[in-house]
Order: sequence, then structure tokens, then C-alpha cells
Amino acid sequence: MRLQTARRSAGFTLIEIMVVVAIIAIMTGVIVLKVDFQNVGTTIRDSAQRTRLLMILASDQAIYSRQQLGIRFHPNSYEFYILGADEKTGDANWQILEDERLSFRKENIDIEFRVDIEGIPIVLEELEDEIAAATDEDPLKPHVLFLSNGEMMPDFRIIMSDIEAEHEHAIATGEVEPVVIEALN
Repeated sequence: MRLQTARRSAGFTLIEIMVVVAIIAIMTGVIVLKVDFQNVGTTIRDSAQRTRLLMILASDQAIYSRQQLGIRFHPNSYEFYILGADEKTGDANWQILEDERLSFRKENIDIEFRVDIEGIPIVLEELEDEIAAATDEDPLKPHVLFLSNGEMMPDFRIIMSDIEAEHEHAIATGEVEPVVIEALN
């Protein structure tokens, strides 16, 4: 009997090893689920690239549809506009464009926008606040216009960053390409 007791204390049984491995696997799984794998820099870069491509798409759409389009920015979003006729008066006014392709896509991180138009910083407000403050004499207008003749005006620079401003990308009018993007940090 003493021989059997000595053997048992000399090592671990297979079941004991399997229980330890299972506990380690469960703990690792819990830790992995709590780790946030989002890469803020990549998300900002991809969102800036998407915004750039949407602006080019809006410019192309303005040319092909022979309509005037535009984009207006807010602290954390943007929307595209189209110049259309008012149903009541027949006057031309800017209306939010309801096109799924040309829409802001919310990311899993908060993105902030800063806009300079021809070198002048623009104070951005939330869309709801702007709609409430808009009047017939001072309606909402886009910051950047995409004209049916292919022009994009005025010169602009849009800086997209995370809340801490650790990752920033700028979208601006270009000399060779109509819209360019550059990493700022």
C-alpha cells in the first residue's frame, strides 16, 4: 500500500492536467474578450479615405446628373446636400440628399471633424442645432460644393481625428487629384 501512495504523489493524473488546461483556456478566453482589438489609427485612416472617395463620388454624380451637390460637416458627422427646387415657391434651395451611398457611416470610435474653408476655420455645430436655427433668409448650405461642370469649390481642408487627437488625417483639395488625403501624425 505504501508503494501505491508513493506513486500517486509523484505526478499528476491526466484528469488533473485536463482541468488545469481547461481553466487556463477559460481565463484566456475571458481576457481576449475584454481586450479591445480596434486600431484607432487604422479606423481614422479608413474613415478619411471613405470620406474622400464619397466626395469624389458626389462630384462625379453632380457631373452625370447635371445637378449641384455639396457636403456639410458637423463636429462628429456630415451629410450631403442637393440643390433642388422648393415645391411651394419653385425657388432653388439646398436639401439633404437621401442617398444611401452618400451617407456618413458611424464608426466604432468617435471621430471629430475640423474644417478650414480657404484657410479660415469654420465653427461646426450639430445638425439638429443648425436645423433649429435655420431660417428662410439664412438656410443651411453645404461647406463644399460639387458643381455639374466638374468644379469642386471652395478650397478646403478637413481634419479627421480621434477624441484625443493622437491620430489625424487631412482631406483637402489637391493640385493633381481633386481630393487628396494625408496623415498628419
